[in-house]
Amino acid sequence: MTKVKCNAKTCGYNSSCDCTKRFIDVEGLFAKSKIGTFCQSFKNPHNNEGLKQEMAKEMSCDSTIKVSCSANYCVFNQDDYCHKDEITIGNENAQYRSETQCDSFKLKS
Repeated sequence: MTKVKCNAKTCGYNSSCDCTKRFIDVEGLFAKSKIGTFCQSFKNPHNNEGLKQEMAKEMSCDSTIKVSCSANYCVFNQDDYCHKDEITIGNENAQYRSETQCDSFKLKS
């Protein structure tokens, strides 16, 4: 389990820069830097009450989250899960998941 700090201010799962989703998915199959990664779980509810209610079912008060990860070139990816105590999802101005990134990505040597 990983603590996820989130700087994507428009994500509905962001609560004071902490991710509140129980399980997130970080993508970046061929990424060689953080720029090639993104948070597949990012959702921008844009005042959509139906989406907000749906998202509430996926949220947790626990500060640790299971993080699946397809970034095969990241040192923290082991068996398609992140094995780092804390990661940060970036781009505070992201409006779409493709505009986010895993700021904690570290290229395997």
